[in-house]
Amino acid sequence: MRALYVSGATAKCIAAEYGCCERKIYARAGKEGWLRRDLKAEKPPMTPEAADAKARAISGVEADAPVRALKADADLSVAMRAAVRTTVGMLRGGDTTRAYAYGRLAALMLRLDRALGDEAEASAGGRTPQQEAALAAILARLGAEG
Repeated sequence: MRALYVSGATAKCIAAEYGCCERKIYARAGKEGWLRRDLKAEKPPMTPEAADAKARAISGVEADAPVRALKADADLSVAMRAAVRTTVGMLRGGDTTRAYAYGRLAALMLRLDRALGDEAEASAGGRTPQQEAALAAILARLGAEG
């Protein structure tokens, strides 16, 4: 139990393996002096960039794949769902800065979709001029991010 605890395993994981409660693990660690903070790290922790690169390498899929798969004539609601999926993928991958940008973009598209929901103004392609402009701006921004 000590070896697992000192190596970084959670008390919950150890308790499940040994059939006891978490409290007992914490009590024993305190009584016997199993302090993780006293241990020296063998190597420095990963930087956010390294963690992002490792997460992408493990998954084998770019987090922004849903947005990059959008076609130029994609509907605004489809683009919004792709931005939301991209946001979630980036959050799971640890890329919080880019996830925040895509999340704001998805929220903007949602507001646009709600505000421009009037079908009376719809163009021949099924979208209003405002929706066309919003979609063009989004696709231009994605192209700029490369």
